Amino acid sequence: GRPGSHGGGAAAQAAPAEEQSAPNLSPELLESVQQDFEGNNGSLSLDQFVKSMMRSLEPNAYGESGGLSAKHALRLAPEATAAAGPGGFPSAAAASSSSLRSKDSARLAGRASGVIDMFQSVDVHSEGSITWEQVSNYLIETGMSGGESFIDNIKTYEASPTMDQSKHEHAVEKLVYLEQPDLVACLSSNTRSFRLYDPKRCTIRNEVSGHRGSVVNCCYVESHNQIATTAADMTICMWDSSSLALRNRMSAKDVQLCLQYDRSSRSLFSGAIDGTLSRWDMQNMCLAEQRRGQHKQAINDLLAIDDISLLASASSDGTILMWDMETMRPKKMFKGHKKGAFHLAYSTDYRCMLTAGLDQEALVWNPYVEKKPIFTLKAHTNALCGISVVPGTPQIITADVLGTFRLWDMRNFRCVQSFGGNDSQSANELNTFCVMPPHRRLAAGGSKVMMFDYMDDFNGESVTDTHQITDALYNPRAGEFYTVSKRSVKAWRATSGSLFRVLRDITQHEITAICMSDSCRKLYIGDTLGKVAAHNLNSGMLLSEFQAHATDISCLAVWPGTNKLFSASWDGVVKIQSDERHRRPQLKAEFQKHRDGVTCLACSPELMLLATGGADTQVCLYDLKTLKFEHSLSRMQHVISGLDFLATRCLLVVADQGGYISLWRLRPHPDKWTRVFYFKNCQIHGTLDGLVTLPVPVDIHGTPVPLTTVRFAPMDGTSQMPQPLLYTADAKGFLRCWDLSVLFERRKVVETDLAELFAGYYHDQLRLAVGGGHPQAPTPPAVEAAGGGGGGGGTFLTEGEDGASDSGGRAEGAERRSGKGVRNAFAKFGGVQEKDDKPWPNEVQMLFEAMGHAEAVLSLHLTDAPTAILSVGLDRRVCAWGAGLESFGALLVQSKDQSFGFPYDPSGASAAKLQEAAEVLMRIGPWSSGPRLPPLSPNTGRSSSEVLPAIASGGAPPPSAKTQRGLRRSMSGVSSQPVLRSVSALEDEEERASLGLGRGPAYLSGPDRLCRHASLKWSVKGGPKRVAAMSMDEAAAADRLALAMSALGCDEFGTYAALAKSIRPKVRKPSRAPDAGEGAEAA
Repeated sequence: GRPGSHGGGAAAQAAPAEEQSAPNLSPELLESVQQDFEGNNGSLSLDQFVKSMMRSLEPNAYGESGGLSAKHALRLAPEATAAAGPGGFPSAAAASSSSLRSKDSARLAGRASGVIDMFQSVDVHSEGSITWEQVSNYLIETGMSGGESFIDNIKTYEASPTMDQSKHEHAVEKLVYLEQPDLVACLSSNTRSFRLYDPKRCTIRNEVSGHRGSVVNCCYVESHNQIATTAADMTICMWDSSSLALRNRMSAKDVQLCLQYDRSSRSLFSGAIDGTLSRWDMQNMCLAEQRRGQHKQAINDLLAIDDISLLASASSDGTILMWDMETMRPKKMFKGHKKGAFHLAYSTDYRCMLTAGLDQEALVWNPYVEKKPIFTLKAHTNALCGISVVPGTPQIITADVLGTFRLWDMRNFRCVQSFGGNDSQSANELNTFCVMPPHRRLAAGGSKVMMFDYMDDFNGESVTDTHQITDALYNPRAGEFYTVSKRSVKAWRATSGSLFRVLRDITQHEITAICMSDSCRKLYIGDTLGKVAAHNLNSGMLLSEFQAHATDISCLAVWPGTNKLFSASWDGVVKIQSDERHRRPQLKAEFQKHRDGVTCLACSPELMLLATGGADTQVCLYDLKTLKFEHSLSRMQHVISGLDFLATRCLLVVADQGGYISLWRLRPHPDKWTRVFYFKNCQIHGTLDGLVTLPVPVDIHGTPVPLTTVRFAPMDGTSQMPQPLLYTADAKGFLRCWDLSVLFERRKVVETDLAELFAGYYHDQLRLAVGGGHPQAPTPPAVEAAGGGGGGGGTFLTEGEDGASDSGGRAEGAERRSGKGVRNAFAKFGGVQEKDDKPWPNEVQMLFEAMGHAEAVLSLHLTDAPTAILSVGLDRRVCAWGAGLESFGALLVQSKDQSFGFPYDPSGASAAKLQEAAEVLMRIGPWSSGPRLPPLSPNTGRSSSEVLPAIASGGAPPPSAKTQRGLRRSMSGVSSQPVLRSVSALEDEEERASLGLGRGPAYLSGPDRLCRHASLKWSVKGGPKRVAAMSMDEAAAADRLALAMSALGCDEFGTYAALAKSIRPKVRKPSRAPDAGEGAEAA
């Protein structure tokens, strides 16, 4: 009964295969699952939830006895195993030859996979367990969204430049669009004629006269190709749609206020001012039937609903009746309007009826259910003068008498736009309006006729979004892209590059930064007001809010494997906060080391470092273990635009807006905080034939292209390309791939053992802390000494100080990649010369170059599964690239990119899900469809003698005392055996083991257990205790210990320092000279 549950129209999309495996949840199934939640203290783990769901979904999967093991049930037949696909499951080719058992196994695994997806969608915080409240909330949210996959096809309406130039002596009372003749009928008050307008030019085609009273309403009769009109002269006139000649005139006993023609019965219905519903025979042109007394007041509007073969009537008495058009008898009545109902509309795509009247609000009804309205559209402050649904779209348009229009989205009943009202071209008062879907516009009538055009923001452009794109993300677990623009997030399928979901207006202010949680279930969003919040990835629902910044958020990032979130703003503040799931997020650290805004941010879990670059041309590094400021790199001369770590070699790459790329050593390497190398981002110019021409030496020494971002390629031993690789993007839209293998070999930048380096680093820090001398200064590499760089900063190798750059500009390094438009070149950027002037080979080589975007590249992301590159440009396009910068296509919202071919393997992902489901089924074992045991509360206070009979009787009233005694005697032999170990026994055992007293027996009698516990308690708490104060030597030792632990990074919260401070001896200075007794006591 929810709109959208039937789908259809332009908004309906086919759900992917993984979404179609979702379980069908019946009320009986939900009740059964709820009982399992209540019987398990309100929460279920993944295995428990899968078992509970599968018990209801597949009650006979293991037979009535449940004796078939899960391992045996999931075993594939030999012929299916031989042709199995990924994950051990049969491929499509072998599905027909699989045995019945293998088919049942695949079906069970598919069901279980859908249940696991549901569990993961509910467990958005990755806690490993869910509650019934979370499940019910998820079901409600899913029901509100209808489970649809829709595109964003609602734009805006604006006043049309096409204007009505005709003169109106009276106000326009009614506008009706006649679709088949493509005319707009204009009916004015106190006017016996009506006008027919050209909907495209807004000009009068004809003005028809013939009524002896004011024309009230009209409709088109398709079977006769005639226009029917009703007027205050109590007649219905039929006009030829071509010649506009009067064909027939039918008299009524009262004024007919509305007309509606039904195609199926070929009958014309009319509603009278006294509440009478009439049906007219169009063959004989006479009254066929009337119904009185159902409506107490005038019938203002009629609407034929073909889907259910009913006729809806709206009356001034506030009721809406649904009539059987054959028998002319009312079937349903809807009551919700406090005042009169004047307008009706129906959405064929979403199976919803909408009504409006004098209540200042529109009501949305389910025509199948005679209950309260399912939604109320509240936004207007005056009485409504009309409501319409644009066919084939989710658009709802309402208008009030002051000329204010509101555009609504049927999928979520949100107001998308408000227009008209106080606009200069709008009338002060509005009486009517109508939509014209073929012309993508609407006409409004007041003192004149006005037009509003449906604006297409794309204007034929091939873009990802009509607005500027903030960033783009990739979800490898779901195979989906997410693009962010303004306040909305759009989801795209990686298989086809098509848009399938829009999370519209999930924030109140424009989004400036976004990142995804480590579990790929949450989005962290920052906005222009400095707010940072966590949202559900699938629904966009707000989950938690973090401590806000004072200005716009510039960067967001997560610490992989933890619950830490990094946020930075344009005032230079960096915050580290923890996502505490259901609890309030906690602020762990806050820094303000930048003198200007933070422009970029990167995190290295291996090096335990956080790096931030700012507009103040410096890079700040923070220790993630101690959450303290570590060091700053301030030798740059331009705004920092990009940062990235290469942890295995203790390197940080820095890109700036001056076009320079520099590599820096980091701790725990002995050469920490030194610059290893830097080079320019120079442009390669393409010739007319597509070949690459290397720049001449003048261009090399010229101004480099400003950089916007930089990324290290992940080190993959299976890759066929040279490693390591560095990807850069610049302000001219170019993407470049650099080979650093020669540089690293020449500079001895090799992979290091981080554990060994950290051990030496902490040892040196400890020596400094305890006053054991300074560590030996690191010996500069021989390469840097040969290069002549001073100050440990490395050598400026790009410029070629000794003129060693290759000025030939030879084309032997130029290649053309066929069909991809990707340039492959070796950039000759100068080399290092030894003292004998022998040039070294080129250290940095540019392997690939691609013109990625027409304007500057905003961000660059490297994806896993598959390995690819995602770029976001200022040209409002998001593009995907391969490792060699071969194009995978772009995400286009208006027309799908035919060349899109992102190498995502949905079959492999589906096989992995089925394999996971099979493993879960094997863990949970067989399930039985029999009756469940009665739930036991953990705090019932009942003894085993009361609990066991309750279990044996299946929850029935407890048996008599005699029966209980017999049951206790029969089970006494079983109960006395130490088969199970209680929680208290395990705690005592662990406590004794931790104190070095040995592990005691698992079970003891009551008195012995109490005696042992009392003895153990006395030995811990009742033994001799120290009562003397700490000496100065002991306090100094505690201070040294605190200093050493802080140097090693083991005193994250200052615990050792606080302990050392608390045990220092306190020497009191008396104000008067104490006597001998007091002096001795003080001593």
